[in-house]
Amino acid sequence: MNVAVGSRLRAVLTQRTRTVNRSLHTTSIAQVGRNKRKVNFKACAIKNRKEHAEIYDEQDRAYDIETVGDWEYDDHHTYGHLLLDNVRDVRKYVRLMKFEHPTLAQYARPFRVPSSEHVLRFERSVTMGDKTQAQDRKVVLRVRVAQLGLKGPELHKFLLLVGVRYDPQTDELKMSEDREATSLLNKKRLADTLNQLIGEAKKKDDMFGDVALDFTHRKYKHKMAFPEEWLPKTKAGEKL
Repeated sequence: MNVAVGSRLRAVLTQRTRTVNRSLHTTSIAQVGRNKRKVNFKACAIKNRKEHAEIYDEQDRAYDIETVGDWEYDDHHTYGHLLLDNVRDVRKYVRLMKFEHPTLAQYARPFRVPSSEHVLRFERSVTMGDKTQAQDRKVVLRVRVAQLGLKGPELHKFLLLVGVRYDPQTDELKMSEDREATSLLNKKRLADTLNQLIGEAKKKDDMFGDVALDFTHRKYKHKMAFPEEWLPKTKAGEKL
């Protein structure tokens, strides 16, 4: 009898142990499957559509011409507000001229004529009141090739390198740069490019003497003088 009770008790304990082990080793995916709730996606979609429809209807009513109230002459129209904005801009710069311009007099420097060593001319544009304009960072370099000190084969090679940027009628080289973020960086890049061109022109490895210069890209416009005999003859002291 004791043996039978012991066997039955051992079987019950073994079954409970297996149940506990199975519950401890249950994966998270299985647990999610047991606790999963049914979601009515169709009802959620209908609810969202209703909410969005209410928002859109409210916006449509706000901009509907039929629901706009009568003009009570209590505000400016669009062109009036644009005019007021222009007036504010003008007053802003007038205040700057009146109160801040006198303080800049201490930084004024007298104009000095550039010496013969300063042969490079840099040009750029500045838009007052707006620092986001793309054309403000563009810099143009102008220089007369005769002032670079190149002669003979070096000059020939230099003109081949610059190509269409050279104007033989005015003997002027013109280059522009706007790839950098600021005008100062573009100015530095132009100066470096010119130095590289001069350095390449002075290399003696190959002077390209057998390559002819081509200036057909420049179309000259000859200015013809007006014939003096066509001018009306006037008496002495009279004006045309």
